[in-house]
Amino acid sequence: MMNTMCNNFKKTVLLCTTLVFILGFAPLTMQGQVSPSPLFGLVEFMKTTPGNEGNYVELELNTWKKLHQARIDKGLIVGWYLYKVHYTASDDPYNYVTVTLFSDKNKLENPWADIDPAEVLGDIDVDKVFEETMKTRKMVGSNLMNRMEFVFPEGGPGDFKYLQLDYMKVKQGHDSEYYNTEVEVWKPIHNEFIKAGSRVGWSLWGRVFPSGYGLDFQYVTVNYFSNFAQIGTANYNDATSKAHPNEDVSKLMEQTNNSRLLVKSELWEVIDRVMANQ
Repeated sequence: MMNTMCNNFKKTVLLCTTLVFILGFAPLTMQGQVSPSPLFGLVEFMKTTPGNEGNYVELELNTWKKLHQARIDKGLIVGWYLYKVHYTASDDPYNYVTVTLFSDKNKLENPWADIDPAEVLGDIDVDKVFEETMKTRKMVGSNLMNRMEFVFPEGGPGDFKYLQLDYMKVKQGHDSEYYNTEVEVWKPIHNEFIKAGSRVGWSLWGRVFPSGYGLDFQYVTVNYFSNFAQIGTANYNDATSKAHPNEDVSKLMEQTNNSRLLVKSELWEVIDRVMANQ
């Protein structure tokens, strides 16, 4: 009976994740561009049910985190994050996000391989965990993202606390123009921001699935902050003049605006995480 319960549990958990592979792993957004360190992020958007936000967070921290740690121990994933989305209202589509990180896209085919929830959770009732999870939140969507570029201080962004995500929409056929603008214009500027201490990292992610130019965005840039006080402190004029001393700033801004549409920005706070090699 317990084996049946665990198998049903795993099948349900796998549903949203394995759909990414079953429906077809889309090609990388930028053909021919390979990240120095391959990294894929399964981003799942959660909306907590009224009165259950605290219960949802407790389940993630005290129960699901153990399962993600077990996946890390088996080499299935390299990390998992729980984020709270700030400045949301009751009618916004989501207020929490989980991100599961993979260093090998092939691991997406069976990301819960050989994980026995009953073995990991011990005396905890597995069916009750799933039932309570479904009561506390609804998963309203998911994206598979591929990290294309990044700038971090030596050793990575470290113990960052906040992320600012900027969602970018590009016109069909203009991916190269956008990518080149991010890499040639903005990557050096973000490097100057890091040197100045106004952030602890920057990365560019391409949307792998779902894909298409009819969607609301195709790319996301992420700014990493160690604390709330860092947000909004970047000196753009100073960083731009240092990164591009011989360039006309107005032309760089025109190039940027012509390459993409900034759809929206969000602020995420790290609630908890588990990472390989911590």
